[in-house]
Amino acid sequence: MKPGMQWPIGVAAVLGIAVLANVYIAVRANDDPSVHIERDYYQKAVRFDADQALRRRSERLGWRVTVEATRTSATDAEVRAMLVDSTGAPVRGAVLRIAAHAVARSNDVFTATTAEVGDRYVAAMPVNRGGLWNFDIEVVRGGDRFVASQRLDLGSDR
Repeated sequence: MKPGMQWPIGVAAVLGIAVLANVYIAVRANDDPSVHIERDYYQKAVRFDADQALRRRSERLGWRVTVEATRTSATDAEVRAMLVDSTGAPVRGAVLRIAAHAVARSNDVFTATTAEVGDRYVAAMPVNRGGLWNFDIEVVRGGDRFVASQRLDLGSDR
């Protein structure tokens, strides 16, 4: 090596390390499961009026949904939903889809389609932690579509 080449090599090495460190930090920052990032925020904004109209139609429909979840193991839970109409009678023959996420890990969303068992709708869902969970429910029966949200405490991991 020529005399005096140590400085350019040293500067290049320091710059290379800085670039690698920044790439590592950017990858780690974008892979945090506790931060929810709306995947296509523009489309959500475009659908805003339609989503609000769906919520109003859901309220006029008069249906109510109650969600219960029981952890069956450290990684699974049985989710049961009771769907009733405005008179309190069970609504049968519907397709009920659930999207759930822990409040502490809102980027990890688990989805399930329930099976009708008697007057309830039941699904097994992967639940990898205790604590508060948000459940977003979508119900479709014939031409009717109903949406609701509920928050449940699934207990402690300890």
